[in-house]
Amino acid sequence: MTRGFIDLHCHFVPGIDDGARDVEEGIAILRALGALGFERVIATPHMRPGLFDNTRADLERAYASLAPELAGRALPQTALSSEHYFDDVVYERLLSDAALPYPGGRAALLEFYEIDFPPMIDRCFAELRRRGILPVIAHPERYRCSWKSLDALERLVDAGAATLLDTAALTGKYGRVPQRTAELILEQGLYHAACSDAHRPRDVAEVARGIERIQQLYGDDEVELLFIDGPRALLDGKLPD
Repeated sequence: MTRGFIDLHCHFVPGIDDGARDVEEGIAILRALGALGFERVIATPHMRPGLFDNTRADLERAYASLAPELAGRALPQTALSSEHYFDDVVYERLLSDAALPYPGGRAALLEFYEIDFPPMIDRCFAELRRRGILPVIAHPERYRCSWKSLDALERLVDAGAATLLDTAALTGKYGRVPQRTAELILEQGLYHAACSDAHRPRDVAEVARGIERIQQLYGDDEVELLFIDGPRALLDGKLPD
């Protein structure tokens, strides 16, 4: 199957966070994503002080150790970035070239505390944009503030932030409320791309079901936007048309 999908959020690097537990599992994740039509998969291991205390150097070493195991196999192309937990420490890393933006350095994947966006988010996002870094909000459907209202998310999108759907949310993987929130965000056109966020090989089956759901609701054009055109635009530091 050749579909040309790009996955902007995946945890296939082993032994560095809550993703793949060993090399074989990491390869199995990539193989399953390739079978689903992904031609490029970007590793986004956690950078979250206090839980996953990974520095940029830690992540680069882990990825470099995996690379020889991937060479010569029929797998998607890979690259390295990070899922940055948005706190003061990681924000300073983003400003000082100590974080791991997406390849090209024009966008960065950001994760937030599950309850709400931080009060300083507007100011921080504006500064990131000023420095040429597009903030990409990971799985907004899983934040409780979005369950109550999409006003905060709309404000951030209007100010130039991007959003990334965890595709499996559409299958009910995280519960009914995140599923319905994902559907609402999709209905309002507030997603710019979608991803696997796969931590285990079995997660890819739910991604497949989520893609089918998008196709059923909105057709092939929406699938192409979320998995091809949107990811390409974000990697260029732009919002898709």
